[in-house]
Formats: sequence, structure tokens, C-alpha cells
Amino acid sequence: MGLSPAIACKLPCTLRFLAGIGLKQTTDGFDFLGWNFKVQSNGKFRSTPSVGNFKAFRKKVKTIVNNLNYGAKVKAEKLAPLVRGWRNYHCYCKMNGSRFSLWFLSHRAYTVFNKEAKNDRYSSKKLVDKAFPPVPFSENRHVMVAGEKSPYDGDLTYWSARNSKLYDSHTSKALKKQSHKCASCGMKFTGDERVNLHHIDGNHANWKTNNLEALHESCHDYKHMSKSAS
Repeated sequence: MGLSPAIACKLPCTLRFLAGIGLKQTTDGFDFLGWNFKVQSNGKFRSTPSVGNFKAFRKKVKTIVNNLNYGAKVKAEKLAPLVRGWRNYHCYCKMNGSRFSLWFLSHRAYTVFNKEAKNDRYSSKKLVDKAFPPVPFSENRHVMVAGEKSPYDGDLTYWSARNSKLYDSHTSKALKKQSHKCASCGMKFTGDERVNLHHIDGNHANWKTNNLEALHESCHDYKHMSKSAS
């Protein structure tokens, strides 16, 4: 069976890209945008965080955990967005196993937290749970683009609804509740700007649905600047 013209015209660019990174076979695997892509010997596709990406992330975590200027509570507050962001970025990868589940890093954090005189094993465990928030992953469950849709076709309703599936459960629920519109400016979300989750009462430990709203990144920044100025 012959290739369609649309696929055939893309082959030279694809082959040049693969040749440029020195890839001879898909089973060799290659790194791209922080991921490692590989076709296994059983023919199944697999993506995982690349070695370089994981090492850079681990270095940031260790820098916070080993910082003598921070107490355990501050460390947990600084680690939470870092860990959540990394896990969200890789939510369509294979993330089980001791390395990518971050067991070793969380155990190291627990050991450091538990050394503080004011902490016991229960409070230390609670801080670790806060510092390493869980994010569900679904290997290779990428959201496919429907039919002939294009980001440039002007269909803001479709793209706003589709983009909501790319965020974690809290942000996705807020987007659906707001009909994929920014809670501040009322404009539809597109792929041009990231969606930020805002805690209305300012308490980042309060994850109740009525305390969360989805905002454009610029609207979120403006809201916090306004509060600082007042």
C-alpha cells in the first residue's frame, strides 16, 4: 500500500531530523524536549523523562532539600510547585518505578525534615506529602487533534475545550466550570498563553473547588500585582 501524499511529503524532513540526531533505528531511542522516545523490542512505543531532564530536576530538588537557610515547612512549600510542574509535564510518560515515582528523593526529604527538633515522623510525613503532590499519569494517552482542525482555524471553542484536557484535574475542572473562559477577563483560552490556577483566598493549601479559578497567566500576574500594590 502506497503512502498518502501528505505523509510522503513529510518523510524527507523526518528522515533529516532522525539522521541529525544520529538515530539509525527507532529501537535506539532519542531525546527530544526533555523526553526519551523509544520503540521497544515488542513493537510498543514508550516515552519517559530523558536522563538529562531528570538530572536537572533532581538537582533543583536537592538544592532545596539541602538548603540550610530553609526550615522543613518552607522547603515543602518550595518543592510542591516544582514537583507538581515536573509531574504534569511528564503526565503522558511511563512514570512508575522508584526513579520517576521520586521515591528516593521523597525519602531523602523525609530524612532531612525528620532531623528538625520540632518535627516527628508524623509531621515529617505530612510535609513530604505536601512537598511531593501526586499527579496521575496515563502513558501515551495524548489528546489527539480532531480531523482537519488547526490552531489557526479560529475555532476558539474547540481549542479551548481541547486545551483543558492538557492540564491536571484541578485546572481542568476549573476550566470546564468556567466554560473555558478566563475568570478575570472573560476571554476564551487559546494555546497562546498558559492557564494559571488561582487560589481566591490566597491560601495555597486550600484546594476546595470554590476556592480555585482558572486565569490567563497575564491576568494572574496582574491580580497578584494589584494585591501587592493595595
